[in-house]
Amino acid sequence: MSFSAQVKEELAHLLPENHCCQRAELAALARVSGSLHLSSEKNFLQISTEHPATARKIFKLSKSLGWNRSVEVRRYWRPRHHQLFLINFPLRQNDSLILRELGFADQRERLKDYLNPSLVARVCCRRAFLRGCFLGRGSVNKPGSSYYLEIVLDTVEAATEVQRVMSRFRIVSGLRKRKDNYVVYLKDAEQVGEFLRIVGANQAVLEFENSRIWKEMRNQVNRLVNCETANVKRAVEAGLAQVEDIKLIAEKVGLGYLSPPLREIAELRLQYPEVSLKELGKMLKTPVGKSGVNHRFRALRRIANRLRQQEE
Repeated sequence: MSFSAQVKEELAHLLPENHCCQRAELAALARVSGSLHLSSEKNFLQISTEHPATARKIFKLSKSLGWNRSVEVRRYWRPRHHQLFLINFPLRQNDSLILRELGFADQRERLKDYLNPSLVARVCCRRAFLRGCFLGRGSVNKPGSSYYLEIVLDTVEAATEVQRVMSRFRIVSGLRKRKDNYVVYLKDAEQVGEFLRIVGANQAVLEFENSRIWKEMRNQVNRLVNCETANVKRAVEAGLAQVEDIKLIAEKVGLGYLSPPLREIAELRLQYPEVSLKELGKMLKTPVGKSGVNHRFRALRRIANRLRQQEE
């Protein structure tokens, strides 16, 4: 089961107690996964989902609100084997208030582009609304990979509506068009984790945060290893260059040409070409620090360069 499916499974079993939150979540599901069917024969609002637990939740929420509904199950084999659950809400004359309660119509039964703001006036209702949006057409990457959460909507009005509700929780989302749809997305790890916490996916938050911590630790270890590897590489390259200078001096004029301090460090470097400057400094009869050792090698480099120039 994918991480998105795990999150939806957890959210589908969260049943809000207050009728206001139940309406807000159903309104969100209708907004992102619903369609309105109006004809001379029958009128109904239809919410579709491939997720069985979400279908059961829609059924339970509407039952708690006392709304008439029916369920169809359609099976498909192409392009892949799956089931589609269709929850239909009839809109007979005595049921037309469903559209008003879901915020789709005003008191005169006129359809609106935006939901009624009163549906998300309370914090608990805003949480339920975002939960319904994610259950309807949301997805989130598996923790440990790149951080990405999105909700797909049919209209720019619906997308900006979701963004506006997110912003009430200080979640800054992006918006882009994908073919005929509009995608509200989050790419920041903290924002994705905060969204999951807001909608009540507590188990998913724990898994997400654990994976995030492991990823950060792994990245930090990799950075330290890469840094240490680079330092070792630089030290080895510097040591080889110093050995080359010393061998040139020994070949041209002999190490006896050098002053005692330079000769001592030169002989140690030939004996221990791999050790660091700090370690070499400790091996001297009169130990010196890293800067003192480096100063002597610079002097050896100047002598070697003069000898190279004489050859030219």
